[in-house]
Amino acid sequence: MSSYTVLLAEDSDFITQHVSQTLESEHGFEIETVTSASETRDTLAESGFDCVVSTYELPDETGIELAESINGDGDEVPFVLFTGNPLEPLAEEALEAGVSAFVSKSSGATGGMDVFANRIRLAIAAGE
Repeated sequence: MSSYTVLLAEDSDFITQHVSQTLESEHGFEIETVTSASETRDTLAESGFDCVVSTYELPDETGIELAESINGDGDEVPFVLFTGNPLEPLAEEALEAGVSAFVSKSSGATGGMDVFANRIRLAIAAGE
């Protein structure tokens, strides 16, 4: 199993801890966490990641705005939107912003971490 580096942008400590631990211990990802869009951009500028996973509602902007700013810089990086919001109303705008995949927070909370990990792997593979 390949080890991928993932930057997780999430401001909930509980979700961050659960997702990080599960993706690291059960799926072999290397996870670095940040809590805001500005911190995400700063961290990406300092080191490379195979994928960014972001919640929809960050303190300083939305995950869609973050995806658009990252991919608009020409540094296209696979981007997975991890949201508790209904996905359908966000889909078109998110895809236009460069979001590679979507994962519902409810699936991550109910044992759907295998699906979550697979979406990350597929987003990375599609970007290669």
